Amino acid sequence: MIIHEQTVPSENAEQEARSITDGLHTLNYIPDDSGRVSTDQQDGWQPVNEVNHQAWQEIDRHIDQASRKIASGRASCLYHYMAANQMSPRLLASYARLPLWKVYLHLLPFFFRRLSRDDLRPYAQLFQISEDDLQAGRLLPAVYHRGRHD
Repeated sequence: MIIHEQTVPSENAEQEARSITDGLHTLNYIPDDSGRVSTDQQDGWQPVNEVNHQAWQEIDRHIDQASRKIASGRASCLYHYMAANQMSPRLLASYARLPLWKVYLHLLPFFFRRLSRDDLRPYAQLFQISEDDLQAGRLLPAVYHRGRHD
């Protein structure tokens, strides 16, 4: 039974390439037979790594679908950022502090192109991108992918 999990730097390069934690071991707090808690540092349990890998594949598939929808003119670039950051329209509306109906309109290219810089500001701040990038329709990586060295 894992009580707590925390990531710490790894030293095994081969395991780093295969682990979903990108080179971080997990520190697991495990009760022993006498009930005392001990720690175990490992690359993670293989089934957990496989499930995480499959989940990221599904997220990437969803982002690809969003990109195709944008390229075909059926959605604004906002749809990409929503997908890349694993959000629904309702969650996006909540974080951007906008009415849900406005977010739905802004997902449509016709309405999105007409947004002022002030209207783009909540989205730009949320997704940590510039208003210019949003206005230009640039599809940048999600916040959690920026600065990664692959």
